Amino acid sequence: MADSPVSDRLVNRLAEELGPATTDYLVARLVQSGIRPAAILALLDELEAASPKAARAAIEALPELDRRAECSQVVSWLDLGVALAESSGATALKYFKDSPLILGLIESTDSQAAILAIGLEMAEQDANVTLEYLKVAPYILTVVPPEYVKSWLEIGVELTQVDLVVGLEYIRQIPVLAPVLPLSEVRRWLSFGMKLIAPNTLGKPDYLATMEFMRTSPAILGEIEQAPLRSQVVSLGALLAEQVPEAGIAWLAEAPTLIQALPSAEWQRRLLQYGSLLAEKDAEAALSYLRRGSEIVRMIGDGPPAFSRFEDWFKAGMEVLAYSPEGARAYFAMESLKALS
Repeated sequence: MADSPVSDRLVNRLAEELGPATTDYLVARLVQSGIRPAAILALLDELEAASPKAARAAIEALPELDRRAECSQVVSWLDLGVALAESSGATALKYFKDSPLILGLIESTDSQAAILAIGLEMAEQDANVTLEYLKVAPYILTVVPPEYVKSWLEIGVELTQVDLVVGLEYIRQIPVLAPVLPLSEVRRWLSFGMKLIAPNTLGKPDYLATMEFMRTSPAILGEIEQAPLRSQVVSLGALLAEQVPEAGIAWLAEAPTLIQALPSAEWQRRLLQYGSLLAEKDAEAALSYLRRGSEIVRMIGDGPPAFSRFEDWFKAGMEVLAYSPEGARAYFAMESLKALS
């Protein structure tokens, strides 16, 4: 180990918390990794100025960081800790306690560096959001390439400015959402979920239905094999929920079964396409139509003539809807089936 005055200062600084043996080992590891002791000292000084408790926590965490993720990221790790401490000392304390394990779950040093760099950018906006992101970062990396992680997170950061509860839950759900829905459809999915927020008896937001949606819908969407159909299911559900939240929830829960009951991919596409047109007008009629879809198709048959007959049947229902919503609900639920049989 180099015996420069700067190295000696770092040894003295760390030894107060770690003892001489551990300190000598760590400083030697830092020097071998090409990390300048002066950089570590400068960051520890910044951390001390922002939060003395966080500075001690950082020093205490250094052996664990080296054990789980080696020393290669120590400068970026401390830099992020300083940014968090400037916003919240309590958040910085939790960061230094949890982050060695988090980084240890990420095998690639490049990925570790990318995660810390994104965290530093986020810390400038919201320390608590950053901490939530770091908790799920190793799992996000299993389904999202490092170069796209920031794009997924930007949606969450934007959302937390509007609704912190939903924004944080979105970040937690990225690892299960990303495999089943493209990034381009995420905002529509969030819009669906936020339509389920309702005031409670005290007039405050009740998030129960929204949280349930965000936690269960990725698995439900995963039951639908064709990725384009998942996007259509979400879009249709958002239209239903805008009018009748319960209808949106019911459709989402039943969608995999209702779609699988149809005889072909073309019928699946058509059912959803026309369902969206109907959902824009009347949620209850649309839900009835979607639930009876497979029965209607069985009665109409298959092939090009059947598609034309289906379109005529649907147009007739839309004409009924124009002057009688109740009549249209009956038409799409039961009465029209008698005419087709």
